[in-house]
Amino acid sequence: MKKRLAPKNGIQKISPVFLWISALFRPAILIGLGKTLGSIFAKFFFLQFQTVLFPKTRPVVNVDHKLDDNIPFDPSWVALYNTFTAFWMKSAGWLLKTFGKGAVNDIAEFTEDMFNLYNAAGDVYKVCQSTTNRPGVSANLNFIVIHTFDPHLHCVPSLHVMVCAYTGFKTCELIRKHADNPEDYKAEIDWVYKNSLEIIESVLLVKQHSVNCIPAGYYMVSAMYKEFRNGWADKYINGMFADDAKGITDISDIQSHIRSYYDKFIEEFDSGASREAVLLDFLNNYKSGGVEIG
Repeated sequence: MKKRLAPKNGIQKISPVFLWISALFRPAILIGLGKTLGSIFAKFFFLQFQTVLFPKTRPVVNVDHKLDDNIPFDPSWVALYNTFTAFWMKSAGWLLKTFGKGAVNDIAEFTEDMFNLYNAAGDVYKVCQSTTNRPGVSANLNFIVIHTFDPHLHCVPSLHVMVCAYTGFKTCELIRKHADNPEDYKAEIDWVYKNSLEIIESVLLVKQHSVNCIPAGYYMVSAMYKEFRNGWADKYINGMFADDAKGITDISDIQSHIRSYYDKFIEEFDSGASREAVLLDFLNNYKSGGVEIG
């Protein structure tokens, strides 16, 4: 069960609204935020509801895996699951507030990258969508809202994984870039990684994703940002449930599955396949009953 912790660092204390208000006086950041908002509607919401209204628009593949049965449904994690958008805005806003004018260009790039993440995921979604079997809405009010606004057709790659992994590594990298003494921000560095990892873990605990969705998300960030691939990807993959199994059985099998598929995706990408083709190939093989590697 998720325990709410009192704010202990600057990122937790800042409001997502701060970023939007600050952007009014910084056009580059405002443009990035506007583009991201447009991409969220066009690449996440529109494509899903298009398929809901016109089911034959594109194929939809169920990506459930037998290992998902080892993960308990724990609705107490849904509140954290729902914070992933606020999480990246709070992180970007805190960086801007803390490091000021010298960080404006980097925060503008941060918001532009959010736009790029949604677009990259949309390149997969517009060709082939994916879903899983998720519980009904009876757990609590949060699930009624989720089921109302999320038709649950965009599982591979997981935007929760992509956005949170990017936010975790990018925030830490920018602290190290702009801080005279990064150790002064150890609380923020530790928290932003841990919180991003727990949001990623929550997507499995609330049954919004399968274990197959996690490596797909890490792969997409690695394919887009070499800084994430160089060290950060391993940190996130190795960190999955490492300090708290959260009631999951056979956790080593889940960790091995995530690692195996991540490595497979990276190998195909390095061999010349386009970023989206790697995941579309996975979905096509899964749809046709292709042999699993994990």
